[in-house]
Order: sequence, then C-alpha cells, then structure tokens
Amino acid sequence: MKGQQRRDELAALEAGRAAGYCWATRSPEPGLCTRPPGHDGAHVDYYNGRKGPTDIAGYSWPQ
Repeated sequence: MKGQQRRDELAALEAGRAAGYCWATRSPEPGLCTRPPGHDGAHVDYYNGRKGPTDIAGYSWPQ
C-alpha cells in the first residue's frame, strides 16, 4: 500500500507543478505552496489558512 501512496503523492506533485505552483508541503500542518516553482523566499499558500475573506495570503513557512 505504501508504494501506491507514494505514486499518488508524486502524481499530485506533478499536477501541482503542471498548474504552475511550487507545491511544497507544509509539514506536519496542512498547506501547499502556491507560489511559482523556483521562487525566492518563504513558501506561501494563498488559498488555505486565511483568517478572513479580505486576507491576501494564508499559511506561510520558511523555505
């Protein structure tokens, strides 16, 4: 089962990169970096972790 899980994780990473995202995970908490691949600075999830509807970014963590 671990082999299938690893293949699923790689497929998800490939899909995120194809969509133009860095897609680095924020472990162990939820969050995927939605900045472009190869960016400088911190990882940011612009969609998840926002506290209010007017917040520009949600979760962020160091590279």
